[in-house]
Amino acid sequence: MSSYIGEKYAAILTEEDVGNLFNNLVKKLKNRSEAARQCGLTGKATYDWEEAHYVKLQTKRKVLEACLKNDFLETIGYLLNRSSERTVDVLRVVLSTIYADAVETEAREELGVIIDKFDALKTEHRGLIRDTIEDEVSDMERLLCEKAQRMGVPPRRKSVEDLTARELLNQLPTITHFYLENPQEAENFAREDLVLSEEVLKPVFQIFRDLTHVRDISASTAAAGSPVLDKYKYPAIGDSMIYWTNVIGGIKPEKEGEVVENITRT
Repeated sequence: MSSYIGEKYAAILTEEDVGNLFNNLVKKLKNRSEAARQCGLTGKATYDWEEAHYVKLQTKRKVLEACLKNDFLETIGYLLNRSSERTVDVLRVVLSTIYADAVETEAREELGVIIDKFDALKTEHRGLIRDTIEDEVSDMERLLCEKAQRMGVPPRRKSVEDLTARELLNQLPTITHFYLENPQEAENFAREDLVLSEEVLKPVFQIFRDLTHVRDISASTAAAGSPVLDKYKYPAIGDSMIYWTNVIGGIKPEKEGEVVENITRT
């Protein structure tokens, strides 16, 4: 396995990677000469590459294979992290280039095509972006949206696959605020302004409807012989404050706190 990985991945190692891997091996063995011996190298060779900033492919393989044999998991972890870092660097460059093209263009149709490319790349690599450069990408996306609006480029409707958890969480408070005031306005806002798809909106608004649906509320007092109040129905939206004012107004002052507590628990 070590020979296979060494042959397959040694070429992607930089001089810095080789140095880091070898130094890790030195720390593990607590002896530079022994580390060099296990790599099949002379002690002088391990200093030469640091000075020349060049490492032969054969040397890269020897160092990688020696490290894999001494600590397979740690070495594999190093390769994974370095590969991820390089991928993020490339992704950042590509997204930044697409963003720069969008900023420079003044052609409406061209801007739409560029934004589609940006969105497609963002969706394809959403996990990597979320874990590393989400803030950078969010800033670019926000500015692109603003330019698209100024130039009259119709926004693309976002599906579940297009949305990250953070994006949805950022939008929910706004939708909720509108919904408490005007459910229909909230649904229109989510569809037209936030450009969310029905696939996203259906479960979200169903939850809102369930929470604000007309509910049965029962309230009673603890006073002996006091009749149980009739059940009340109320919509938990705009007129809810008027409802509660009327309910509390019909209760004796000394029982208000108790009744409110019972209603709250219901």
